[in-house]
Amino acid sequence: MQYADIIAREADSLPLAKQAEVLDFIEFLKARQGSSEDTATPRTTEEIEAFFRSFNVDTSGYKFDREEANAR
Repeated sequence: MQYADIIAREADSLPLAKQAEVLDFIEFLKARQGSSEDTATPRTTEEIEAFFRSFNVDTSGYKFDREEANAR
């Protein structure tokens, strides 16, 4: 038996108000799944560089100090 059949059988045994909640939850899961696939995460080097350029921060004089970073 597949999950869809089990879910349908279990939902069928619930009162109508609870069946509506199950349907709402399924719609929520589908929306969340779609939005996680469509997130605006940069996928190319150009997109990543454009993202960081938008902050307009001058880091030309910055020197990374591992000892200082680990001391925090």
